[in-house]
Amino acid sequence: MSNLIENLNHMLSLENASIDRIVSRIDHTPIEEVRERLKKHLEETLIQKDRLIRIITELGGKNTDAKEDKDMSEVTTINQTKNFAKIMKLTEDPSGDNSVPEEDELAEIKQDYIIEDDELVAYESLISKMQTMNIAHHMIRSLERSMQEEESMAYRYKVHTALILDSLWPKMIYRSIRRGQRFLLNHVSSKVPLIVMYADLVGSTSMSMTLPVDQLVAIIRAFTHHISRVVDGFDGYVLKYVGDAVISFFPSPVNTQNKYLASEKPLECAKSMINIIREEINAILNKKYGYPELFTKIGIDAGQNAIIQYGPEQLSPIDILGYSMNLAAKITSMTGPDKISIGDNVYKSLNCKIQHDFHEVAVPDNQWKYVNYGTSNPYKVYTMNS
Repeated sequence: MSNLIENLNHMLSLENASIDRIVSRIDHTPIEEVRERLKKHLEETLIQKDRLIRIITELGGKNTDAKEDKDMSEVTTINQTKNFAKIMKLTEDPSGDNSVPEEDELAEIKQDYIIEDDELVAYESLISKMQTMNIAHHMIRSLERSMQEEESMAYRYKVHTALILDSLWPKMIYRSIRRGQRFLLNHVSSKVPLIVMYADLVGSTSMSMTLPVDQLVAIIRAFTHHISRVVDGFDGYVLKYVGDAVISFFPSPVNTQNKYLASEKPLECAKSMINIIREEINAILNKKYGYPELFTKIGIDAGQNAIIQYGPEQLSPIDILGYSMNLAAKITSMTGPDKISIGDNVYKSLNCKIQHDFHEVAVPDNQWKYVNYGTSNPYKVYTMNS
């Protein structure tokens, strides 16, 4: 019995911690709809806490005032904070319009998912244990009501999070595009050395034919948002979104001293893109909600590019034209899922140690029309080793 009371107090400590978190969330969320949902959640959590206290008292135990440290949630939040900290600094707008409330809220929503999952697992384990013991049925029923409420809350998160992201997503995505446009504005009608990166979602055509449109939209938005945040975090710039692809670029210094560093940064960015899809997007969409598992393929090339503005006004769209833009797109089409391929210009700018991580792609001459600039030699492409 003492072991059961310890388990009940563990559950109580989870609810104690949740109450503090929910109160804080109510005070700080910028979205009224979320605030109202959290108020309802707080009411339910206080009732769940009272149920646990009554059961512990009836079993002759003493209830705890402790607040459980949610290790997994805390680790997730710490990692997200590290990822977002630099991004938030980068996305600040001199006009005073910055991304902190939106990015903070997105991170909090992710943690809400995780905490609900933790509590559901804990309740399920506790109820299962009590069912094997000689415990009064009304106590078990009381905890089953709490678990049903948690399941209902988890379902509400699932249903309403898409609506919440509808209000957050456009502003966050627009900010990434605007940041890239601001950089290009300083180079309009000139040629600039850039490293261009295409990050393409694998299998989106098939998904568009088989998935309900709301699921397809959720996948594309999650993909573009996470990829954009990674680009911003590595000092890159989002150029535009083309269907299921995110096109970004990194300034490439001409001087040899910074050449290695300039080429290594996009590579590290590409690796992070693959990892964040595996560890964050798939962890929620695939493992929790049964969406298709997502993969990306990434192509990178470097070279001189012309910066073109389509209109006389300062806010007219700005684009990049150049050989490396075409090559990066073609390289991406040749790349496998969760793979990174690079053009010869990028490969040559890497140090020998990193070059060993790649192997040359064998492409038949009749399928490859691209050549090294100023020569007739086929332009080489390299793919990262598995």
